Amino acid sequence: MDDVTAAILAVVVAAASVSAVIATVDIRGLRRPPKAPKTFNTRAFETALRTREQVVHAAWGREPGPNTKNPVIKRVALTMLYLAKGGTIDQAATVLGISRPRSVVYINETLDVLSAMAKSMIFMPPAEELAAVEDGFYATAGFPDTIGAVDGTLVRIARPHDFEGWYSRNNFPAVNVQAIVELRGLFRSISIQSGSNNDQSLWNGSGVKKRISSYVPPGKHLLADAGYKIWGHMLTPFPEADAMQDPRKRRYNKAHSRTRIVVECAFGRLKNRFRVLLGKLEQKTSDRICKVILGCAVLHNMLTLMRDGLPIHGEDPLLQDAPAQVSEDPVEREQAVCHQ
Repeated sequence: MDDVTAAILAVVVAAASVSAVIATVDIRGLRRPPKAPKTFNTRAFETALRTREQVVHAAWGREPGPNTKNPVIKRVALTMLYLAKGGTIDQAATVLGISRPRSVVYINETLDVLSAMAKSMIFMPPAEELAAVEDGFYATAGFPDTIGAVDGTLVRIARPHDFEGWYSRNNFPAVNVQAIVELRGLFRSISIQSGSNNDQSLWNGSGVKKRISSYVPPGKHLLADAGYKIWGHMLTPFPEADAMQDPRKRRYNKAHSRTRIVVECAFGRLKNRFRVLLGKLEQKTSDRICKVILGCAVLHNMLTLMRDGLPIHGEDPLLQDAPAQVSEDPVEREQAVCHQ
């Protein structure tokens, strides 16, 4: 790991606890003469970053030179602003007084570090954690032997030059992001493919599916909606017509829905915490698109483990909903508000 990578990693870890605060910053309050741009008007964010400067300098092994115009801490702040506010790179660059070309470089550097952390931050529960994960899911609605919930969501992208296969069923270019989530809202697996893939095809091509016996022990299962096929390691709801005729199937569907909703809540928190995912990503290559999404997921897991406690309001408007086959109680869904 080189000096710059180490410095970026240190400040990312330090700044993760306050990155969600940026989403509440009103950029209109940052209007001031261009000759004296201020980083943020959010005192908590400024204070938190200043107190971490020693950590950054220690990781870098030296103080930034006197001619360093944009120190690492400012580069990471730029990335956090871009991810959390949901504006464009140009807007984030203007707020911090950095040129767009340099901003693209700095954001890519930070996202490279974050995406490299994905293997250590996003992984299926090891054997020693499975009992606790099962107990947590069981306590929710009495659904036994569950170790994760699966679903997909769309993230808009710019129209590729070679657009074949990138258009979703909603008729816009996108990537389909599939995740396995556990009760705390941690992302345990991420799979990203073109928007034309439906939930089942995305699952069939995922790494977890190919090594399912290594991740899901016999007798344990994942929960998925009606867009997936039922099989040995995955349970889906009964069709609505069947559930209406059988009280046991209705109870099963209700418990299934109350347990599986954790994945919808996780996507809602992810996108409303890092609002760049609510808009259309500017990145042109699939590699850069994936790194934006992975970077946000890594930061989400970091904040979840740190119990940041900041309420996240909003929904995920682009969840890959299955065909309307499952009846879900609207009162219970209203009670299952996706807030922390």
